[in-house]
Amino acid sequence: MKDTNSSKSSLKRKNILEAAAKIFSEKGYIEASIKNITDEANVAVGTFYNYFNDKEEVLEQIYEEISNMSLKAASEVSMNKDDSISQKFTLAMAYVINIYAKNKNLSKILFVKSMGINEAFEKKRWEILDRTNVYLRQILEHLKKQHSLNIHDVNVTSVLLTQSIFGVITYWLNEKLTNDLKDIIFSLCTYHLKALNIDFTYEEINKCINQIEI
Repeated sequence: MKDTNSSKSSLKRKNILEAAAKIFSEKGYIEASIKNITDEANVAVGTFYNYFNDKEEVLEQIYEEISNMSLKAASEVSMNKDDSISQKFTLAMAYVINIYAKNKNLSKILFVKSMGINEAFEKKRWEILDRTNVYLRQILEHLKKQHSLNIHDVNVTSVLLTQSIFGVITYWLNEKLTNDLKDIIFSLCTYHLKALNIDFTYEEINKCINQIEI
């Protein structure tokens, strides 16, 4: 019974977060009200306060949710020892981008709608960028050490990777990039694989990307 109640509570919390993401995406954070969120989630205002103190906390949780999902997905797919370096790299990049694409409302809040709201949110945004950068830096350090990859400066390279991923996602969310998402991922991955001088074939990269349900 306890597990059932916990599961229901978790689903209700998730429902509120998804509703908030939709409302923030449509109205913007400043114009959105808690009543807008609870109406969208079809819950009472009192229920909202069982899970969150205010809409600021909701936005912070949205940041955490999307960041954790993307890094977890990337970490899991890069664990397969049978995959080549290019396959691991492509799958990690593709899964990160796909998580943001599948959670479009959440992603819009992070990359588009919350920019410049206040210093606290900007700091949170940078925390997520930094977390992604640290993850990518660890991958690059591993490649340099274990596979003798010729990376001149791991720190600079990880920043370039991070910014290119988030830059592409932002343009796509703003509909300034209208290409098919698989084509975008393919271009991004092959560009960086060439820059890192990692051997690959176009067929191999396409096969990796097609494994993912986009």
